[in-house]
Amino acid sequence: MPLITKFKYENFKLYLWDIQESEKELKRDIFSKSLNERLLKVKSEEFRKGILSVNQLIRAAKIDINDIYYSTNGAPNLKSGKNISISHSKNFSGIAISKHKIGIDIESFRKKILNISPKFLNQREKHAKKKIDLLTFIWTAKESIYKAFKIPGISFSKQIQIYNIDNNKRKAYGQLEYKNQLNTYEIYYLKLGQNYITIAHEKID
Repeated sequence: MPLITKFKYENFKLYLWDIQESEKELKRDIFSKSLNERLLKVKSEEFRKGILSVNQLIRAAKIDINDIYYSTNGAPNLKSGKNISISHSKNFSGIAISKHKIGIDIESFRKKILNISPKFLNQREKHAKKKIDLLTFIWTAKESIYKAFKIPGISFSKQIQIYNIDNNKRKAYGQLEYKNQLNTYEIYYLKLGQNYITIAHEKID
């Protein structure tokens, strides 16, 4: 099975799955009545495969599926007290686990991001407005921060800024302003083909 690997960073673990199997193959060893009921509500095969691959990752991470619960805004949490974030796209799925606030987002390159860029870029990021690669990264970085922060109603263009992007270290930083306070995040990312896997982890002083 194409579990890419477990990436162990200083303050979190990342599990990635390269989605290549059929839906039937992805059900192997994880199928249950509750999972089947959830899948029956999903019309898209691509989305069902994303759900199944995430469940495979949860199994690979040795997490009891019953340890996961969801807040009212849909964010996943662990009863153990650790933080978990989940994302999946057409090609990849991933989970990130940490004792601290964490978010993950996975996106593939798409031209339509050029049209929506004004909704998430701030003035300091305008240099990226015609660059699909950079726009995709900035979007995933902001989405990851939003998922780590876990409070709805955040403006990506007005409240989140991405800066100090270092392509050699595959690292950047982000800040989210909320109620006159700045929350700083370290951004880690992988670029696999035409896909960004981006993780935001709250900066530890």
